Amino acid sequence: MTYGSWYKDQDFLKLKYNHDGTLTNCDIPCIWEAKNLENLTPKEFKSADAFFCVEQPSLPKMKAWKGQKFVQYVLEPKTHCPQCHDKTNLFDIVATFDENSDIPTSYIRMDSKHWRSITPFDITKLSKDSAFISFIASHWTQFREKFISSLESHIPVASFGSVRRNTNWDIHPECVNLEHFNSKNCIISKYPFYLSIENSQEKDYSTEKLWDTFNLGVVPVIWGAPNTRSYLPHPKSAIFIEDFNSTKALADYLKYLVNNETAYLEYHKWRTMKLSDEFEKRSYLSMHNMECNVCREVARLRIIEGYNT
Repeated sequence: MTYGSWYKDQDFLKLKYNHDGTLTNCDIPCIWEAKNLENLTPKEFKSADAFFCVEQPSLPKMKAWKGQKFVQYVLEPKTHCPQCHDKTNLFDIVATFDENSDIPTSYIRMDSKHWRSITPFDITKLSKDSAFISFIASHWTQFREKFISSLESHIPVASFGSVRRNTNWDIHPECVNLEHFNSKNCIISKYPFYLSIENSQEKDYSTEKLWDTFNLGVVPVIWGAPNTRSYLPHPKSAIFIEDFNSTKALADYLKYLVNNETAYLEYHKWRTMKLSDEFEKRSYLSMHNMECNVCREVARLRIIEGYNT
């Protein structure tokens, strides 16, 4: 379905959100305007095609016109933000990591086409006896605590977050003064492996802990959504904790890889191969494309409901 039938002679769609800007790479004319929904003027309220809320609802009490849409964007799983999921019935459109939501949205934050050109971590430059796997987490979970403690008894783990922190960020001074996510990614890029341990094993829930590793040239060691394998770029692009019968077995395998460049690079061959269809789908339904996908859905509903004039 195309959208030209309604927008050809119309103003841009106007969505109230937490930043300003006209989408320039979207097939739907769309403007996002940063507004405090509690302080909208009557004119602003009436002119909005949709209101966009992140996580918990913060909505006007009623709509200015029947075709106006309320959109919710939920980042956290039900186990960590049940109140975010309890109020989805208040919204016309819900965007979450869940593949069955109105607008499925993965945590991929950039154009994944660039991942093919990323140079894999050079394990030949690792210092002997140095840590070769990193971990950064700010939220404690029983699994994270127990697993990291067990793994540390077999190999050194460089943990930089508040969960079992044992390494200071200034060990890599070039990473210290960067903006938060850039600083974090700078740290992750210093090690050939990263522990991608999510705070939940909810279906479809894979965060930047997984996706950012592919952009950094490192291999993720995963504990997370039970269906993660189904949407990886390639079956051999990650290592799964569940595939090993003990943390010692996992540690021994990681030690084998850092001492065998050919074996380690097997986990980067996917960059030159055809990527899985499910991954391509997640890449399209990404944070990178989320705003345009919201505009498309609002436009689609306008056509169906007849608000095209």
